[in-house]
Amino acid sequence: MKTIDLVVPCYNEEEGLEHFVTETNKVINTLPDYYFRYILVNDGSKDKTYLVMKRLAAKFDNIKYISFSRNFGKEAAMYAGLQHCDADYVVVMDADLQHPPVVFPQMLEAMEEGWDCCATKRDEREGESFFRGAFSKLFFRLSNRMTDVKNPYGAMDYRMMTRQMVNSILELSEVQRFSKGIFSWVGFDTKWITFKTVDRELGKSSWKFSSLFKYAIDGITCFSVTPLRFTAVMGAIIFVLSLIYILVTLIQTLFFGIQTPGYVTTLCAVLFLGGLTEMSIGVLGEYIGRIYMESKDRPIYITKFSNFEEEENEEIDR
Repeated sequence: MKTIDLVVPCYNEEEGLEHFVTETNKVINTLPDYYFRYILVNDGSKDKTYLVMKRLAAKFDNIKYISFSRNFGKEAAMYAGLQHCDADYVVVMDADLQHPPVVFPQMLEAMEEGWDCCATKRDEREGESFFRGAFSKLFFRLSNRMTDVKNPYGAMDYRMMTRQMVNSILELSEVQRFSKGIFSWVGFDTKWITFKTVDRELGKSSWKFSSLFKYAIDGITCFSVTPLRFTAVMGAIIFVLSLIYILVTLIQTLFFGIQTPGYVTTLCAVLFLGGLTEMSIGVLGEYIGRIYMESKDRPIYITKFSNFEEEENEEIDR
């Protein structure tokens, strides 16, 4: 019997976590040839998510949990879950049922065919605003053009992976993580499947547009230096144009005398160059900030409670 670990990051999922386990168990019970284990990761929730985890772990033998000392982010929660996996296959999914467990049989079919990973991409989402959908498409286009990692439009973290692929992912221990890029960067043969996303049944999403924008910036800067090259090219172009303008001005002065400079021209030039300078400093600062955070060598997360430790203590007692 092959084993499967379900890594489930949780943030303020008090209302829906038990429902998630109930619905997932319905699918698991239809797959008797596989043993499933939950690894629930509480990412510093402000509600009673941790207490719900403890109650579920007492009720079901196949539920393990990790609770952080504070909110470290979904990326850290996924990394923690992957670190505690030891199954043949590993699934990364959300607890809001927007990553439907009914896809498990389709994923397993792909894995048994010899794929290293079966990943999901979402279809057009009903109810999504035009602005948010357009921003998402723009992000995937820019990311695929500017970085070495390629993901199809709508690519999600929801996927099933082999033990070998998970071990390769864990070798990338940077603090500033972007899992979609990491999944692609490590390589391995991936089969993409599409499903239609639905609105979450219980609870509220903690993702805001500002969070999504920051996530997009992380996705590009973690795997590309193109923004730095872009600012360098812009600087070179402006330098060449400035030289041309200086030569033209000198020639006009020698042959036609000094002309009164225009106020608008001067103002536009100052504002343009000042804005470009600020943008360049901002891009450079983004990369320097990442170097600064990585150089601290801080842990990606800190565990406050976990029943993995209880299991280890029981083994020592034996």
